[in-house]
Amino acid sequence: MLRDGVIEQFSFTPLSIENRVGSSEGAIVGWSFAEPVPVLNKIQQAGRSVLTPIPDIFQAGQWAYSPGGVPMSILTGKLAADRILRKK
Repeated sequence: MLRDGVIEQFSFTPLSIENRVGSSEGAIVGWSFAEPVPVLNKIQQAGRSVLTPIPDIFQAGQWAYSPGGVPMSILTGKLAADRILRKK
């Protein structure tokens, strides 16, 4: 029954992901550990992961903190929103 309800489908490989988002070797949760990670990766510093060099511009999502993924995307979104609300 489920097959009949599929309207569209697609698939991605690690190579597809690497080409689309530029992640290291197609990683879905961050960068590989082969090179220094270009974002904060210590949980004690997670609150600073939303900061950017541009005043009043914050970042959030999978690439704002390593390791990324859905939980850190949610957390960095909340941290960025909290910073914005504190500025009001």
